[in-house]
Amino acid sequence: MMQSQILWPSEVLRPFVHHYWVMQADASLRMELKIMPMGCMKWMFHRGIPFAINGVFDRSASICGQYASAAHVGMHGHTDLLFVFFQPYAMKMITGIPSEHFNESSVGMDELEMPEFHELKQQVLEAADNQTAIRCIEQFILHQLHRRDDVTYLKQFITLVQAVELHPDLSLSGLADSACLSERQLRRVFSEYIGLSPKQMLRIRRCLAASRMMQQVEVTDFADIIYQLGFTDHSHLYKEFKLFAGLSPTDYLGHLQQIRSEHLLAGYRAYHG
Repeated sequence: MMQSQILWPSEVLRPFVHHYWVMQADASLRMELKIMPMGCMKWMFHRGIPFAINGVFDRSASICGQYASAAHVGMHGHTDLLFVFFQPYAMKMITGIPSEHFNESSVGMDELEMPEFHELKQQVLEAADNQTAIRCIEQFILHQLHRRDDVTYLKQFITLVQAVELHPDLSLSGLADSACLSERQLRRVFSEYIGLSPKQMLRIRRCLAASRMMQQVEVTDFADIIYQLGFTDHSHLYKEFKLFAGLSPTDYLGHLQQIRSEHLLAGYRAYHG
């Protein structure tokens, strides 16, 4: 049996933390999932048995970088997770490390050789409950933000993220214009702070929107998805979604049906926001 819940950050941290996701499952859990990229980085705290990402077992506390395509996740046994989902630009502001350094990987907090992250790991793993753990996380983030000056760019980053959210079919030039940046500046900012190219980010957000539509309704025809999200035709949707999910749209519907049959769809949808 699996239970999951979304928890929200304190108001002062909402420009940096999108949400928290907690999940518990008993020892009988055996689950293989395709986890969609979301265009944001995460902290993962495993208070139970760590799961495997693309065949490699995760650490008890790690920073998950940007993935441009879906990751295969295997959960086997007692699971007790706390995830921190960050706004796309926030990780570099908190760690001081360019986000591109974490691309396509999950890096253990102890590997950073930064004592403050080791201390955070211990506090969260030993916390009596989720609320206590989240208080430790939020105090840590606030302390880190006060040490850095990247927050001076915050309004510009919020504008970029809102543009992508509202218009996932936006062109690269349109995205650059929304932030008053040249396309060259936009690429540099995305690489350093977001860890993706602008084109990858736009693809991820549009295909994520498509996957959410498939999760919420019984899809028999992809025409509505193509029209609403600005795909040119079925071939365009198929090509972009296969790069994103590693599955065709039709095969992804089959994957969702399997998740639904195992009564895991609510948790899967909650994870993907």
